[in-house]
Amino acid sequence: MSHSEAASPLAADTAFRADRARRRFAALRRSDAPHFFDNAAGAQVPDEVVAAMREHLEHRNVQRGGRYDRSRAVDAMILATRRRLAACLGAEGPEEIIFGLNATSLTRIAAEAVRSKLRPGDRVVVTRLDHEANVGPWLRLERHGIEPRWWNVRGDADARLDLDDLETMLREGGVRLVALPYASNISGRIVDVAAAATLARAHGAWTYVDAVHYGPHGPIDARAVGADFLVFSGYKIFGPHMGFLWGRRELLDSLDAVREHFIPATAPYAYEGGTQNFEAIAGMAGALHYLATAEADAPPPPPPAESCDEAGAAAFGAAFHRSMARIRAYEIDLAARLVRAVASTPGATILGDADPGRADGRVPTVSFTVRGRQPAAVVDHLASHGMHARDGHMYAPQLLRAAGFDPDSGVARVSLCHYNTPAEVERLGQALHTL
Repeated sequence: MSHSEAASPLAADTAFRADRARRRFAALRRSDAPHFFDNAAGAQVPDEVVAAMREHLEHRNVQRGGRYDRSRAVDAMILATRRRLAACLGAEGPEEIIFGLNATSLTRIAAEAVRSKLRPGDRVVVTRLDHEANVGPWLRLERHGIEPRWWNVRGDADARLDLDDLETMLREGGVRLVALPYASNISGRIVDVAAAATLARAHGAWTYVDAVHYGPHGPIDARAVGADFLVFSGYKIFGPHMGFLWGRRELLDSLDAVREHFIPATAPYAYEGGTQNFEAIAGMAGALHYLATAEADAPPPPPPAESCDEAGAAAFGAAFHRSMARIRAYEIDLAARLVRAVASTPGATILGDADPGRADGRVPTVSFTVRGRQPAAVVDHLASHGMHARDGHMYAPQLLRAAGFDPDSGVARVSLCHYNTPAEVERLGQALHTL
């Protein structure tokens, strides 16, 4: 028995049914379907997303806020989706869910709103583990006298954040916000966000968490984590191209969001200038329904898009958490297999933890180089075998430099999710060995 088989967190008869999940994706049902190993850049969408977006465009493609039935149905659909998202994240209410174009633009909006509470000389902590989308918006506050502090990674290629380093910066004083990732989009390492948030709060600082990369891989309870903000990309969570932000209601309402005078000053509307992408919001509700029922042999029909009261949302959130917990357990085993496959490739160097026995500390994303091969050549080779992967700096050049990799050539990245299978990982290993 291989190490990854021995470490499997679920018994065979109770393991997550990836085969059932795969049936729900048109892209995976095709006879010529490739191996989708580039999920960190964007996942495939299940049938429910396509159906929800089409249903909206065919039956509710009008502006919200009107007095007629279809317009009221749009308002109801948006509220219902907020309620479902709030329940899935353990939020206190739908007012804490903000919709937007993507995680990057929402982070810029949040940074500008936070600036209203900062004074010259205040400090903001950013990490070298993070995606640039959660670094640049905070560094730009420097033009207003806000001092950036870097939370550096330790361990060179191991590339980890140490909480002692954060505590040292917090004790020095002046830190008002800590921006950090829930999981690295390049090394796959999961960060102890709850511990970081506890430290930050003890020193009077907020935490802004980029949850984009962890979002598809396991359940998140925002209040239990103790963060102040969590930002997500819908298209990384099997939904359409959009983003959403969770924030503590009392904090959101205390900030000075950039808005036109006719927009309410309270969340979520203060942060949602202009017309939102209503069909994408409907599609996001479809993605949530899929995730809550991913293993169903005969999936239940989604509830009406515009129907979701508080009791229904609570039940939906519980089902979602149960499903995501099983996805997480399955992916731990998948991650162990992936690390083993890449690590056994002659000449391969993995960025981050290369021990498959510690797969519970990562998501199934592995970035690596192969001695004597450019990362682009490695990814081209995989493409010739019908495998979608990616090369480059993955918008995390700071991490590559800190870990001793060249950000110009970058790394090769393979990123899996719950619809990938152990058989696909085995084929990946075989392809890598033919380099």
